[in-house]
Amino acid sequence: MQLWIYLHFPTLQLDALYAEQSEQPLIIVEGKRFQVVQRNALAKEQGIDLGMGLGSASALCQQLQVHPYDESVEHKTLLDIAQWLYIVTSDIALFPPQGILLKATDMLSLYGGLKAYWQHVFRHLSTLKLTFHFATGFSPFSAMLLAKSGGQFICHDKDEIVQRLQRYPLVATELDPKQVETLSRVGVTHLHQLLELPMQDIARRFDIDLVNYVGRLMGQFKHPMDFYHPPEQFQSYLELLFDIEHIQWLEKPLGKLLSKLELFLTLRNQVGYELALTLHQRDHQDSSVTFTSASGDYLANRWMTLCQLTLESIKLEAPVQGLTLSLIRGGELESSSKDIFAGHQGQQSELELIGLLQAKLGHERVRKVAMSDDPRPEKATLLCSPELPIPLKPNIQRLRPSLMMPEPEPLAEKVSIIHGPERFVTGWWDGDEMTRDYFIARSDAGRWLWVFRNQQMQWFLHGVFS
Repeated sequence: MQLWIYLHFPTLQLDALYAEQSEQPLIIVEGKRFQVVQRNALAKEQGIDLGMGLGSASALCQQLQVHPYDESVEHKTLLDIAQWLYIVTSDIALFPPQGILLKATDMLSLYGGLKAYWQHVFRHLSTLKLTFHFATGFSPFSAMLLAKSGGQFICHDKDEIVQRLQRYPLVATELDPKQVETLSRVGVTHLHQLLELPMQDIARRFDIDLVNYVGRLMGQFKHPMDFYHPPEQFQSYLELLFDIEHIQWLEKPLGKLLSKLELFLTLRNQVGYELALTLHQRDHQDSSVTFTSASGDYLANRWMTLCQLTLESIKLEAPVQGLTLSLIRGGELESSSKDIFAGHQGQQSELELIGLLQAKLGHERVRKVAMSDDPRPEKATLLCSPELPIPLKPNIQRLRPSLMMPEPEPLAEKVSIIHGPERFVTGWWDGDEMTRDYFIARSDAGRWLWVFRNQQMQWFLHGVFS
């Protein structure tokens, strides 16, 4: 026997967008008939019932908040729930706008039975703080009927599931209202009456849709199913409940997007190196902010630290109405092992420090210094990307000063030549030719200097030894 678990989220839009607004009565209204389809606890205390008209609800409560029902919001939230559940269970099917179906059969051997499997799924799902009903069934339709009717029912006994199914009226099923009306005319108003009819009589007296429903409900017909597969690219949009005019106020909604990113990367055992945050601004062109991590991170709290440092230097030109977070560059999570005898090495790695500096100062203002192959002293070093490893140069024993002047300065003090000359004749390949004789000298004050003489017999100071 196949075993399925259906999860029904009756207040999905309310929980996803307005869960924190619990200090005022709030309802979700369907747009065509202007009827209440979702309500919070305070609205229920005011006597507002599901299916009530907007006018009646407004008359009962003057401080009522009213929001239109948006099926797309619930569909996006269902995708987030499915991705979250994919960590603990495999076969997941979406039934928009408020349902998710889990195929439990193949997971029971992994978790050691239905009870242990459901406890694991329940604890994992409860962290999302969503209201949901659940039920098991031997077919998708049987689990769906029990869950949508408010049952909190987990059982693998088929006879007990059938007994529960027979109690429900036909209006609680997934049958079309016209079919329910047709059956009621012949005295069939509950499931137990419909199930008592032979399948041949149902096929002869009614249409094929009713036959298919009964066959799928009782597990006699195969139920076609499209199982959920996590997306390959991460991009998540979050619509703000109100316009945000200060950049610091974006941190809380950004944290929600980073939590989704953490889940996305965790499922794939990957890290992110570069993110792009698109700011959808009112009456203004969208702007984008780039966040980078030199070491690569997947944890939301670490990305939030980098984002906060980057956002400090940004000023909003118009109110923000929505955010889109995209993963631009990612990679596999590399395992790192440390020597247990090396002792304490600090709280940050080199790349983590580089990431913080780039977030604070800007990506172009953080560089590493590397040795070049150019023999000219002014061009002996170059600036390179901090993420790249610096190639090791052969250790040539040459006397070079610890401190170089930005530009050679005319020698203005009396010195004694100690070592030299060392002639430089170079730069002919790029037009910046140089012919100099370098000396190590000691001034009367005791300083050790690196000086040179050009072709015009002029003396210059170029460096100081430590």
